[in-house]
Amino acid sequence: MRWLSFFTAMLASLAPITTAAPRPAAASHNLAPALLPPDQSEIPRLVLYFQTTHDSLGRPISMLPLVTVKHIALTHLIICSIHMHQNGHLHLNDHLPSHPRYKTLWTEASIMRSSGVKVMGMIGGAAPGSFSRSTLDSPSDLTFDHYYRQLASFIRRYSLQGLDIDVEQPMSQGGIARLILRLRWDFGPDFIITLAPVASGLTNEWGGLSGFDYRVLERDYGSLIDFYNAQFYNGFGSVHSTSHFERTVDEGWDPEKIVIGQLTDRGVHQHVSLNRTVVQLRGKLGVIGGIMGWEYFNALPGGADAPWEWAQVMTQILRPGLVPEMKIAKDDAIMLMETWVESAWPGAAVICASVGGAGSEACAAEAGRPNVDYMAMVNA
Repeated sequence: MRWLSFFTAMLASLAPITTAAPRPAAASHNLAPALLPPDQSEIPRLVLYFQTTHDSLGRPISMLPLVTVKHIALTHLIICSIHMHQNGHLHLNDHLPSHPRYKTLWTEASIMRSSGVKVMGMIGGAAPGSFSRSTLDSPSDLTFDHYYRQLASFIRRYSLQGLDIDVEQPMSQGGIARLILRLRWDFGPDFIITLAPVASGLTNEWGGLSGFDYRVLERDYGSLIDFYNAQFYNGFGSVHSTSHFERTVDEGWDPEKIVIGQLTDRGVHQHVSLNRTVVQLRGKLGVIGGIMGWEYFNALPGGADAPWEWAQVMTQILRPGLVPEMKIAKDDAIMLMETWVESAWPGAAVICASVGGAGSEACAAEAGRPNVDYMAMVNA
C-alpha cells in the first residue's frame, strides 16, 4: 500500500524526538511504544464513531473490515447519532432504530461485540433537542423519565455496552449529573459512560458547547465516568504539539481519561503530526487515554473505498499487535448477505427468498449484490 510506505518514510524524521523521552518504556524509534500489560490492554483506547450507515447509492456500509482486515486493534465502536425531540420518539439519525435499513448495522454490531470490540451508542451531537428542558434536561422528573425510558429501552434492545453523551447545546449541571447517575444505577458498573466535550471545554479556556462545567462534573461524578472523547479539532483544540493536552493535564485531568479526538478525513500529514505528538506525550506522561476518530465511512487514507485504513494507521501509532479475533461461520455469512439486501432495499428480502435466496445470482439481479464479500470472511 503506497500510503503506508509514505507514512513510514515520513516517520523517519521523528526519531530524534523519541530518543529524548525520559521514560524508557515509552521511548521508541518505532511507530508506537511497547505493548501494555494484558490487564491494561484497553488503554490506550482506539475509538471510532460510526454514523453514516449507507453510501451514496443507498448500500449499507460494512463495519466488519475493522475486525477482518489485519493490523487493526479497535477497542470501541460508537454507533450514532441518537436523537430525541419533544413529543417524539427516539431516532437513530433520521429513522427509528428498528427501521429495516439498519438490519445490517445491528447484525454486524453483534459480530463486533463477539470479536471483543466494545459497541456503544452516542446520543446528541450537533442536532438540538436531546438535552433540552423539554426532554432529558427537564426540571420535571416525570418528563425526564419519559424520555430516559426510551433511551434505556434502546440500549437494552440493541445490547449496547455503553453510551457516549455528546452535549452540544446548553444543559444544566444538575441535568447531566442526573442522566449519568441514572445510567450507572440502571446498567451497573460494567456499562461504559463517556462524554464528548470539545477539548477547550475541559479547561473552559475558550468556552465549551455544553453549558455545564466539566471540571465540576469530574470532581463530583468522575468515578461514574469512564473517559472523555475530547474533540481536539475545529478550533476547539489541537494536537500539532503537546501543549493543549499537557495544559489539560496540568489543570488536574487524568491523562488516562482523555482520548484525543480527531477528524478522520484529514490525510497522511495529520497522521504524522499526531504520531509525533502521541510519542512525545507518552514519553512525558507514560500513558494517554487513546485516540478517537470522527467518523468511519470516508476516513483517510483509504477514503470511502477503504475507510478501515485509518484504523490501521492509528493501530500502528497506538496499539500494535493488540488485534481482536473474529470468527464467522458460513451460516453467519449467509445471514449477513440477507440482512444486507434488506438494509439496502427494504422489501427486497421477500423477492430474494422467492428466487433462490440472498446469495443467488437471481437475487443479485433483482436487488443488487452486497458490496462486501461476506463469504470471504468465513473462518469457522
